[in-house]
Amino acid sequence: MAKPDGSPRLVRWPRRLAVAALVVGVLLMSVFAWRAWRQHDYQTRLAAGEIQVETLRGWMTLSYIERVHGVPEAQVREALGLPASGGDDLSLHDWFGAQGIDPLEGRKKVEALILARRSALQEPDR
Repeated sequence: MAKPDGSPRLVRWPRRLAVAALVVGVLLMSVFAWRAWRQHDYQTRLAAGEIQVETLRGWMTLSYIERVHGVPEAQVREALGLPASGGDDLSLHDWFGAQGIDPLEGRKKVEALILARRSALQEPDR
């Protein structure tokens, strides 16, 4: 389409493209800001000793819990009533299913061990 003076009408694509790029940029920035805030909140709660059920995942193995949280695998096995050896590659989810343990109750027992370990490490020697 032409203007009244006969010159071709300029396409508005550059302006629309700039607005679209700005909207996409703001959306991406919002997503990454949200993720950063959630990670900061998670780290703050962990540092405060506030372990929540959601911090323990079903995929975690007993050896992973020992490495990350410092709770000996033998203590976790004893608290959950698991055999003293074997099943090293089984996750918490697999152990709970195999032993008929309610996942929420099992996680609470593991949480209690982690919190006890942290408080023992934080107490000064007398």
